[in-house]
Amino acid sequence: MSSTFYKLLSAFANTAGGTAVLGVRDRDHAVTGIDLRNNAQKKLADSITSRLGLHPVIETHEIDGKNILIVTVEQSRTLVAYEGRYYTRVGDTTREMLPDELRGYFQESIEWESVTGTFDPDEIDAASVRRFLALARKAGRLTAIDPDEPVEAVLRRLGLIRDGRITNGAVVLFGTDPQRHFPNTILRIGRFRRADIIIGDHEIRGNLFAQFEEAERTIKNYIGVRYDISGEAMQESFQRKEVWDYPLPAIREALLNALIHRDYFNNTVQTQVRIFDDHIRFHNPGRLPEGVTIEMILREHYSYLRNPRIADVFYRAGLVERYGSGIERILRALKEENLPAPEIVSTPLGFTLTMRMSSFTDEYLQEIGLNERQIAAVSYLKEHGTITNGQYQELNAVGASTALRDLHDMVAKHVLERRGESRRDMHYVLFRETRGSP
Repeated sequence: MSSTFYKLLSAFANTAGGTAVLGVRDRDHAVTGIDLRNNAQKKLADSITSRLGLHPVIETHEIDGKNILIVTVEQSRTLVAYEGRYYTRVGDTTREMLPDELRGYFQESIEWESVTGTFDPDEIDAASVRRFLALARKAGRLTAIDPDEPVEAVLRRLGLIRDGRITNGAVVLFGTDPQRHFPNTILRIGRFRRADIIIGDHEIRGNLFAQFEEAERTIKNYIGVRYDISGEAMQESFQRKEVWDYPLPAIREALLNALIHRDYFNNTVQTQVRIFDDHIRFHNPGRLPEGVTIEMILREHYSYLRNPRIADVFYRAGLVERYGSGIERILRALKEENLPAPEIVSTPLGFTLTMRMSSFTDEYLQEIGLNERQIAAVSYLKEHGTITNGQYQELNAVGASTALRDLHDMVAKHVLERRGESRRDMHYVLFRETRGSP
């Protein structure tokens, strides 16, 4: 049977029930018949049950010496998915249910993560469950851990089995191939030179723990790192200190936030990380609920758990904290590195968090009165880290006095800091001060 047939039955079950006729052509109702040899009727019933969790009534009729099948399904008490998507009937057409329709239905009854499906126990990756148990034991957040506890028992303890059936949450957390059922539960990471020039594209699949680990590695490959070999750094750890473009704790928190709090009812948008030369953007299709604002999150540390079971598993693994402290930790990590506060936006398209390497955007620099030469020098500094008077002269084709005047002006406006004890080693670096979002 084609996927269209299973989508139709899903739609019937999700509306008022319905009947499908096999062996009759749609466009002219001509009887073409259906081959019932090799126990085909039972195989069809088994296929419908395994794919949709439905138990249809199937009747055989003979017309002009040809067999047809009439497949009848009743309206289901719970929504029925086919390959992770939900369908409905509108007139005489079948279409996928919209995210708002799904959200409205489930908000009255159950979260997406607690919806059960026709999942096989073999689809749960035992190694992922064991790794989780090891993390939970190390974090001390799961009582009476037995490393040999059966996988099913672990899932029950975590609330990831309902009425004897595996939930969506179990599959995305520990599944061997969650994308088989939920195609858009992938994480996409892109490296952009500009909005229209992409120089790297990664599609990360697998369960949420695997996505988190691979995504962190991928992001670190795309952002810069330098090494602090100052006496203070060496005194702290006896080895050079890695200084990343963005603090790794902030990267991890933003990544976890995107994976844990996305709206999984939305099958049309992927979780995305976009890395540019001077900023990194995390986006997930999980806008804030009605009545919750960005100000509430920032000022009141408001905690909203769209997927409480998923959040609980990551908490027990020691990867996140409770009570909505993720954004607060991002703010603190950026402030400690003297980086701007993140830009946070919630729209009908989802939730976006943007970190910037510097608050010195071209727009800001123009606002404070810098000329084209000075703005070009800031771009040079973002790439090279330091600039001397001689390099400024060469970059802008100006004389020493003009370069000195421009540089002094930038120091006065808190764009640059002057470093070096003598004229010989005098150089300039960007002034680092937390300013808020540009």
